[in-house]
Amino acid sequence: MAELRVQGAGGVGLAVRVMDGPPRSPGLLLLHGLASSQHIWDLMLPRLARHFRVITFDARGHGRSGKPTSGYGFDTVTADARAVMRATRLRRPIIAGHSWGAMVALELAAAHPADIRGAVLVDGGVTTLHRSMDWPTAKQRLAPPHLKGLPLEEFRGMIRTFSADALDVTTEVEDIVLSVMRVRVDGTIAPYLSRANHFRILRAIWEQDPVERYGALETPTLAIVAHEPGADRSEDEWVRAKRAALDEVRAAAAGRPVTVAWMRGIHDLPLQHPDALARRIERFADGVVG
Repeated sequence: MAELRVQGAGGVGLAVRVMDGPPRSPGLLLLHGLASSQHIWDLMLPRLARHFRVITFDARGHGRSGKPTSGYGFDTVTADARAVMRATRLRRPIIAGHSWGAMVALELAAAHPADIRGAVLVDGGVTTLHRSMDWPTAKQRLAPPHLKGLPLEEFRGMIRTFSADALDVTTEVEDIVLSVMRVRVDGTIAPYLSRANHFRILRAIWEQDPVERYGALETPTLAIVAHEPGADRSEDEWVRAKRAALDEVRAAAAGRPVTVAWMRGIHDLPLQHPDALARRIERFADGVVG
């Protein structure tokens, strides 16, 4: 695996990793979600690298990439992704995005169809946030937790407590979750993504209208939607809201090369079902690349 620094839009430095696959293998660009990092894909990489030349990178504001105070709209973050594609000589790759990364992938597919072969949207890019709540409500409900200054070992315990029901919390999974944090000299943590930049991205998410993008798609696209039915009524309502959003997506995408599929699991499918998700991406690529 090679690591390099790529200059994104406006000169921001982006931390990029390159995993060469078999000779003449298709390219695969992986985009992570909000308050995540490129390491969200790590459990999938050994399998994916057998079939693809794989590129991952930390989005601006995240991980080891630069952290400017502006440029978090979709026009800029898609320009960052295209800069990574150019620098790594990815010619018409498959792109796969998780959560916010799925929304970035959808924007790329809609705005730059000649640049990519296909897009995989992993539990993201299907709901329009501003239709369900105004901005002050979204900002309050979706604000990041206050973790700065938390002792590292306390945070490790939180990972085990909140993820144990859905995930096998191995050391590798812990390391992936910890990749979003900087460990300070006093043994406490601080998120790489600042609170202000988190809200800048959240505002762009709130403003985006994914349904409109599906109506413009010419690129083969697979939307994988996580579905983990729960005992409590609020989870059932969330699933119903997803189904309603998907009905809108299907209507908007009528006649377009779009497939919607459910996958049983939590939002973080790359951690919970890495092999199954990798297989879905491989099958999609087989149909697109031939």
